[in-house]
Parts: sequence; C-alpha cells; structure tokens
Amino acid sequence: MIIEKAFHTGEVELNYAEGPENGPPLLLLHGTSNRWQAFIRHIPAFLPRWHVYAPDHRGHGRSARAPQYGFGYYYEDAVRFIDEVIGEPPVIFGHSLGGRLALTIAARRPNDTKAIILGDSSLSTPRQLGGMGSGFTRLIELLEEYHTVQEIFRALKERSGEDFDPIYTLNRAKNLSMVDPRMLRSIVDNPDFLPRVSCPVLILQAEKGMLSDEDVRRALEILPEAYSVKLRDMPHEFLMRETESVVKVVMMFLESLR
Repeated sequence: MIIEKAFHTGEVELNYAEGPENGPPLLLLHGTSNRWQAFIRHIPAFLPRWHVYAPDHRGHGRSARAPQYGFGYYYEDAVRFIDEVIGEPPVIFGHSLGGRLALTIAARRPNDTKAIILGDSSLSTPRQLGGMGSGFTRLIELLEEYHTVQEIFRALKERSGEDFDPIYTLNRAKNLSMVDPRMLRSIVDNPDFLPRVSCPVLILQAEKGMLSDEDVRRALEILPEAYSVKLRDMPHEFLMRETESVVKVVMMFLESLR
C-alpha cells in the first residue's frame, strides 16, 4: 500500500507517495513534466523489500506552484526531503531530470547516497539541445493553447499519428494538465553533465531515448562502479511503456546492494 503525504521545504509544499517500511529507503525521482506516478508500474515490485518514497517536483503533479524554478531548486528540494523525511542515505532511481538530480546529490553529498539508478538521463549538451530543447518548446506551446486533460489528449493524439498509444497518451495528458508551464521555461541545459560519484551506478539506456552510446562509454570510463543496460526498442519515456525487463534488471541491482 502506498499513501500520498505532504512535506513543506520551507519554501514550497511537495506532494509525495510513501510505501510501508519494508526495508532500506528507495527514492524515486521523476523527469520533467511528469509526476511520481511515472513509476506506478514498477512500485509494486519494490514495496516488499524497500521503503519507497516518490515525490512530485515543485510545479509538478500535486506539489505546489513555486515562485522560482530551475535545477538548483529541484536539487535543494530533494536534499531537504532526504534530510527531513527519509533521514538516511537512500538508493535513488531517477528518470531523466531525476537521474541528473541523483548524480548531483551523490557528487555533492557522497555520504548521503547509497547507490544510483539512471533512467535514460542525458549526460551531454548536444544530445540535450537536439532532442529535449525543441521538445520543451513544443510542450510550452501546447499548454498555452490547451488546458484540460481532454484537450491535451486530443492534441497529443493528433501529433502522434501512427504511433498513437491511448494508455500512454492519456497518462501523458494527465501529467501535463498538472504542470506549471512556467517550470518548462526555466529549464537550463548543463554542458557535459557527468559529475564524479563513488557509489554504485546502474545506467538504463533507452535505445530510442536521450542517452547516447558515447555518453554511456564515457560514464563507464569515469565512474568507478558503473554498469549499463540497453533497453532495446524503448523510448525515453520507457517507464510507462514496458515493465517486466526493467523491473528484472533493477531488482537484480537493488538486491546486490543489500
């Protein structure tokens, strides 16, 4: 069973989901324009042996709108959440933006991070600008024109063409309807984003996602205890597209940490 709760950082109130105390803490950090439910298909596998925490970033999901946005603010929110809610070093499973946050936390606070799982988090500028930059511009334009779940769903359906997936599109529409559009305008790309971390790192690379082969090779060379798995035929938003193979590799990594 998982329950939604609220945590006030001192600046903004964050909504988060928490599971029962069945083991060490596992912190799930979603990507930009998503919410904690990005992990909803995977959480049941984690609950029996882990204490799951899954917050909505500021301006996302049911967390409050904030006066300011940017990577530094997401980082400070996550650090306060770890200190004041979790209270001990967690394993951090971050998708996209969440993975970049996990790397930053592990680099700046090595004693407060047990391990990291990177879910297709871009680690270099060219890939980020070429893919995500234009994507966020289109999302801003969409949210300026459409506001309800139904309107956003129809717009996404029209854009997807032959690749239309009704379940994924409905979930995406719900997520976007709960996003503060000002948050999307705050996104800043960090060049060559690969801080040095000493904890174990599992890299999940979606074959059709944002993490390039070059990024993975560089990460494996630089990080002292890193492993990589390529998710064949999977897009960047693989969390809502596929479950079994991802859960299998993540659980194997998590069990190796116990």
